[in-house]
Amino acid sequence: MALALAACASTDFETFALADPTLPQANPSLREAQFQFGEGNYGLAVDSYAKTVETDPLNPEAWLGLAASYDQVGRFDEADKAYAKVQRLIGPTPSVLNNLGYSYLLRGKLDLSRDTLVAAHRADPGNPYILNNIDLLNRKLVALGKPVVALNLPSE
Repeated sequence: MALALAACASTDFETFALADPTLPQANPSLREAQFQFGEGNYGLAVDSYAKTVETDPLNPEAWLGLAASYDQVGRFDEADKAYAKVQRLIGPTPSVLNNLGYSYLLRGKLDLSRDTLVAAHRADPGNPYILNNIDLLNRKLVALGKPVVALNLPSE
């Protein structure tokens, strides 16, 4: 199962690449959570993702969505717990590392964000969501007069 939640962190954060909520196998509360997140209703997304993980505690997509929703409402303590759970379930996948790196960026933990996003990029160098989050981090670093993340991208 591929996780469909990958932080793309555009100007209004997510635009997460959400799973198709119309798929019949999706848990109804998971579909509702994805819908609410996509609409920017992060508090409602937290509620629906929390309901999903209560009924389906081994669902990594729900844990990752819950973490991202907590990030959006500034509940970083709870986001950390959800990120830890999803990593216990599936490990530090590029999507998990990308979301976690963005979470650190939101918190102003730029060194942790850098390390985590670089690890995500190493694991999936062509991922546009990871590249976008590195770009957001670099903009923040430039504004603060700090060294940016330099990627060794193939020349075109």
